[in-house]
Amino acid sequence: MAHTNTGRLLAVAAGLAALSLAGGCIFIDAQFGLDPDGTQHGRIEAGVMQAVLQQGEGDFTADVSEELAPGRWQDLGEELRDGWQVKTMVGEAPPGEALFTDEAEAAPEFGMTGRLLSTEYTFSMELPEESMQPQVGPVEIQPEAEAPAEGGEGEVQFEGMDEAMSGMMAMMMSSGDAGLRFSADLPGEIVSTNGEVAAPGRAAWAIDFMNPDPELRVLEAESRLLNWPSIGRLAGEMTAMGRWDLAPALIAGVRRGVLPDPATADPMAAQLDAVMYVQVLEIMVALDQAVGEQIANQVMTTLGLNADDIAPAFVEEVALRLEGMDLAAEVDAKVIEQLLGTLGGR
Repeated sequence: MAHTNTGRLLAVAAGLAALSLAGGCIFIDAQFGLDPDGTQHGRIEAGVMQAVLQQGEGDFTADVSEELAPGRWQDLGEELRDGWQVKTMVGEAPPGEALFTDEAEAAPEFGMTGRLLSTEYTFSMELPEESMQPQVGPVEIQPEAEAPAEGGEGEVQFEGMDEAMSGMMAMMMSSGDAGLRFSADLPGEIVSTNGEVAAPGRAAWAIDFMNPDPELRVLEAESRLLNWPSIGRLAGEMTAMGRWDLAPALIAGVRRGVLPDPATADPMAAQLDAVMYVQVLEIMVALDQAVGEQIANQVMTTLGLNADDIAPAFVEEVALRLEGMDLAAEVDAKVIEQLLGTLGGR
């Protein structure tokens, strides 16, 4: 294992650039967040195992502001936590500003799109390929490490470890605490991500330093925050048409992303085609009852019933076709056919 350059640790954590620490001996926990108004938040914790820090070179308190936007971050200092020396920084950037400099090799990117019935928020971050590969080299075992000269700073390289230290380093490499961990908090509910949904508005990712071929190169997440005033306005028009019964379906349809929700800068001033929304909701309710929500979502999105530029005439055509179908019979026939094929070996 190559020696550790702890002076670069937090600059790497902050910019998420090329890692110069041995993979199993460090962790980086980066948490990012976006408020509904566009304010960005960040918290970065970077830790190195204290035993490794004592054997390596460099200064853990080195300047780490290289890729951080000036004036946006606060250094909360260091602490010893369960054998790890941990440094923490927190940051905040107002709407329109960024947490990282333009020169940062990798930084979170947030997006926000105002729509008629909701607001869409996105998070993405590309991980530089070199940051995914731990800098690990052969360990040259010697009987004893050469002690630094008395009164001098000196440094002890990992190449000078004895067998006991080498064994300890092997144990560290298998530590479950090491690795890269990211999370993104977005307004509303997460509707898609290539990570894990850790909470309704939080996506999370965990990356193993020691995996030579990580599955992810870009972290992505999308959330949806309902625009209640605009939904209320549409529900009011539907109620005036005598379709107050569809109000719960309207809320569910917006959450599921299966209703037309075009982008607009002023939702409250946008025109509403209440008749079209009633027909789309009738389609959604009928499909839900016949095939369930998951398949209904697939059918509606495949047909493009949630498209921003959906034509009311097409929605009406689909609704009329649906009226002439016995969905229960169609579904039952398919189920029977599948059962016969499976049980009969066909």
